Amino acid sequence: MKFNQALQVAREESFDIEKPEVSVVSISSEITIIESLDGKCHIKIFADSEKAKSLAQLVEIIEEGKNLTVRVDKKHRSFWGLTDGGLHGLSVELSLPTTSNLSVKTVSGDIEINHSLSNLDVASVSGDVKISQNSTENCTVKTVSGDISTHTFSACTYTLKSISGDIKVSVAPDLNIDVDGNSISGDLRSEISLDSGENSLPPENKVVKITASTISGDFNLARN
Repeated sequence: MKFNQALQVAREESFDIEKPEVSVVSISSEITIIESLDGKCHIKIFADSEKAKSLAQLVEIIEEGKNLTVRVDKKHRSFWGLTDGGLHGLSVELSLPTTSNLSVKTVSGDIEINHSLSNLDVASVSGDVKISQNSTENCTVKTVSGDISTHTFSACTYTLKSISGDIKVSVAPDLNIDVDGNSISGDLRSEISLDSGENSLPPENKVVKITASTISGDFNLARN
C-alpha cells in the first residue's frame, strides 16, 4: 500500500480458514495483499478521513465455510435519503496464507500483490495491477485501461489481457519461458532470448507459461 500518513485503521477482522477462497469486490479502493505470518486471513480497512472511517463499517465481510468475501462496492444512503454512489476514501489490506485462491474485481482502484498465492484472478477497468510475487499455479489478469506489471520467481501459468494498457512480465534468471504474445497497435519487446537454444527441454518446475494480448498497449518481457 502506498504510504499515506493520513490513513488510519478503521476496521480489522481475522479468520482462521484452511486453503481459503477469497473474493474482493471494489469500486475505487486500493487493494493490497501481503503475507500472513500466522496462517490466518487478516483484513484491515484503512480510511483517509473521519467520514471514510465511519463508512468502513458498511464494508461487507462474509465468511461462509472456506469462502471469504470482502465487498467495498455498495452504495450508502446520505442526508435526505440520497445515495452518493459508493464507499469512498477506503483502502483494503489483506494478509493471506500461501494456500489462498484470490479473486479481485475493481473499477478504478489499484491492486498490489506482495505475496505468493496458489491462484490469482484479477479484473480491473482503469486501475493498475502490480504483482511483486507471482502465484504458484495460475495467474489471470484482465484490464481495460490499466497497466499490468508482474515479477516472477517460480513456475506459473499466466493469462494476461489488456485494452489500452501495457503489460510487462519480469522473469527470474533461472526460469525459462513459453510465451504466446500479441499486440494490436502496440510494440512487442523481449530482453529474453526466445530461440530454442535457451528454452530447450527445461524442467517443468522451471517454466513460466505466458499467454498475453494487448490492444493499443505494449507487451514487454524482461529479467528480474
